[in-house]
Amino acid sequence: MKNKIATPALKAWHFLATLLFLTLVVGSIRLAMKVGLRKANPAPRVVFGASPLINSKYHSLALRQSGVDSITVVRGYFGINARDDFDIVFGVVDPSAPRWRRWHTRLLAPYVQFAKLLWQRDIFFYYFDGFYLREGGPLRWREVPALKRLGKKVVAMPYGGDIERASAAPDLVFKHAITRDYPAMAHPRTEDLVRRQVSHFTLLSDAIIAGNAADPYFIPRIDYLTPSPFCIDEAQWTPAFGPPRQMGDPFRVLHAPNHRNIKGTRFLVDAVQHLRDNGLNIELVLLEHVPNAEVQQVMARCHVVADQFIMGWHAMFGLEGMASGKPVLCYLSPEIRRLYTLYSFGGDCPLVDTPIERIADNLRWLYDNPQECERLGRLGREYVERYHSLNAFGGFLGGIVESLAQGRPFNADEYWAGRRRTSTGVEAALIPTGSAQGGSAS
Repeated sequence: MKNKIATPALKAWHFLATLLFLTLVVGSIRLAMKVGLRKANPAPRVVFGASPLINSKYHSLALRQSGVDSITVVRGYFGINARDDFDIVFGVVDPSAPRWRRWHTRLLAPYVQFAKLLWQRDIFFYYFDGFYLREGGPLRWREVPALKRLGKKVVAMPYGGDIERASAAPDLVFKHAITRDYPAMAHPRTEDLVRRQVSHFTLLSDAIIAGNAADPYFIPRIDYLTPSPFCIDEAQWTPAFGPPRQMGDPFRVLHAPNHRNIKGTRFLVDAVQHLRDNGLNIELVLLEHVPNAEVQQVMARCHVVADQFIMGWHAMFGLEGMASGKPVLCYLSPEIRRLYTLYSFGGDCPLVDTPIERIADNLRWLYDNPQECERLGRLGREYVERYHSLNAFGGFLGGIVESLAQGRPFNADEYWAGRRRTSTGVEAALIPTGSAQGGSAS
């Protein structure tokens, strides 16, 4: 929340205070370590932050379930999440609080909390724009070097907008859509900032975990490649295979875009309307900017989840759809699909490959084949449990944390191969483009 106190004089105060803070606190902790007042902890302690993304909650929870001490620290939070999703929240001001309390919350509390993190935590997880101490300003670039001087380990995981640049978009459709939803991404100043963020963490991170639809295009180094760096608390998503349709019941398609252009929403709307005009009893359910709890309730009543049709791989919403036992429509870029099939476990992902031009065909195929909806729904649930559950991802993150703490390499390929071998009924379930008419998985 912006207010009157964000003046040039206050920005100068922020700069000087942050510089003094880093100098004094880092120096004090280094002295304490040198004289033996602070000894190395045998079990590494982890913190996730500081952008308020729900991914951090699940990553931290996954590590805790695997026995690692982990917390989340964020700067504010979005309306679709709850305050209780995170352990520590910086800078959320209560407008009814006394003026001194509001000033303390905004200006002093983050320094106090960050000093505690420097003393108590060993491994810091970052997004490429998620600095703990400052959201902006020149001193943001001093934070990670200060951690490194204290012997802390840094892990970076992009989420998308923190690394994407319009000029480096993988194709023209992607570029056009992303600049429609995020016009600032095409501004040279924004591109310069993003380029600097990528260089900063590429140089200073001890490990970089990345995947998704766009990460390989925008960052030069990935230490742990995964089709998606997201995980999910699968226990919170009860699978509802189907549900069965009675005579007259509509075939419900769920879509929840945060921004419509990059998700390809207009093409889904047109496809559904085309099918309705041709006599199909099909209904598009659109959810925008609603809490996660509401998404869960609505998803259980729908038959198909429509994820995204521009980016080239699934997002968090696609994982939620699979965890709920629904077939998921999503465009799969051939290049990204090949990468994750050859070098990770993407070949097991039971997505219905759906370029924009085939949205209507694939919806009609699922409409006419309810047995395929249930089959793909069961495969999707198995896929999430095998690779993106708290247990699966906790073991993956735990291996990285242990590797950083003890200096031993962690072979992620062997870890995921082990998950695959111990699972039953595994099949490479990606639906090839154009298979809707044939109705068979590869």
